[in-house]
Amino acid sequence: MRRVAEQHESAVTEPMLRVSAASAVGGPSILELEGEFDLDTVPEIDRFLRRNLGPLYHQDHLVIDLARTTFVDSSFIAFLVQLAAAQRAKRRELLLVRPCGQVRRVFAIVGLPNVVPVFDTTEAAVDSLLSGRGVVIPPAFRAAGA
Repeated sequence: MRRVAEQHESAVTEPMLRVSAASAVGGPSILELEGEFDLDTVPEIDRFLRRNLGPLYHQDHLVIDLARTTFVDSSFIAFLVQLAAAQRAKRRELLLVRPCGQVRRVFAIVGLPNVVPVFDTTEAAVDSLLSGRGVVIPPAFRAAGA
């Protein structure tokens, strides 16, 4: 995968957002999130996606890498559920990768992996999309572990 140098960094306390493009033809955009995402910061994700991927970013598959995300709240979960619904309405997928710590525990508690597929690696998520099998069935999810 090649990384695109587009990124958003505000103050030190603000989360960091970075978008990458898969090098494979037809590969998904990969959004890397770093920091804490709550009621105050979640709206920035949508604005960032619209600025970097265009207003119709729901037209392509999207992978969100959460390896460097340290905290999420219910507004982030709601954002993901709405984004997944918008993606599926366009016959596209939203996939999440590498949640750890508090983020992984919250996902397990609310049952998010039953709605949005969660993968342990970016490569596994991209491979599932590029295999051409259609709708991604969520893989088994473990609440503990990285």
